[in-house]
Amino acid sequence: MLKNQISTRYILLFVLLNLNWGMSSAQIQTDSRINSNNAKISEMQAYFSDKPLAFHRCKRAEYPRFALRHEFEGKTEVDAVTDSEGRVITAEIVRSSGWRLLDETVLTNIMGCKIFDNPGLEKVYVKGGFVWKLEGPAEIPAELLTDTCSKSEFVSFARSNEPGRGIVVGIWLNKEGGIDVAELQWRVENKLDQESLRLARSCKFKPASNEKGNRASTISLRFLPLRTN
Repeated sequence: MLKNQISTRYILLFVLLNLNWGMSSAQIQTDSRINSNNAKISEMQAYFSDKPLAFHRCKRAEYPRFALRHEFEGKTEVDAVTDSEGRVITAEIVRSSGWRLLDETVLTNIMGCKIFDNPGLEKVYVKGGFVWKLEGPAEIPAELLTDTCSKSEFVSFARSNEPGRGIVVGIWLNKEGGIDVAELQWRVENKLDQESLRLARSCKFKPASNEKGNRASTISLRFLPLRTN
C-alpha cells in the first residue's frame, strides 16, 4: 500500500510566513493600571493572524493582557512537527516576535493541535508565521539610533535577513526615548546575554509619537553571537 511505502519518509511542508488569512478582531478592554501614555489602548482593536494556513484548525490564541497593556507587537515564526495522525508534537521558535510572552502563547496554542487528517506520513514538518498587531490611531514607532550604540567583540545586532532566534532584549522607553527597563526575552549563554543587555542599554532611541506628541513605548532588539577564531 502507498501509505506503508511512504510511512517512514519525511516531508517538508512550507507555509508562507506572510499570509494573514482569516484575520479577526476583538475589542480591547481598558485596564485601570494603564498609564496616561498608553490611554489609546482603549481605542484599539487587537489582531492575531488567524491562522497561517496549516494552523487554521487550532484554537484562536488570545492576545495576552500584559502584552496588550504594554503594546507588544511582532511576528512569531515557528517550526513544528506533526505525528502520523497530523497532531503537532513539537514546536520551536525560529524567529521571535521580540516578546517571549507572545512567542510562548503561540507555542501553547499549536501544541497538540490536529492540523492534518491522517497525512499518511510518519512526520510532517511545518513552518508558520503568526502576526501580533495592534491597530489604532496613526503613530510613528520608536526607532533605534544605531550609530549611538557602543561596540562589542562578542555580539552584534541581527540583520532582518539573518536566521536564528538569537538573543532578544525587550526595552521599555519613556516619552523622551530614554530606557526605563531593558529585559532579556530569549537567552543563549550568560556571558553573551549580559553583553547583549549592555549593548542595548548603550543605545539611544528616537521616541514613538502620535498626533499628541512623543509617547512611551516598547521596542525589542535581536542580537547574534559573533564568530571568534
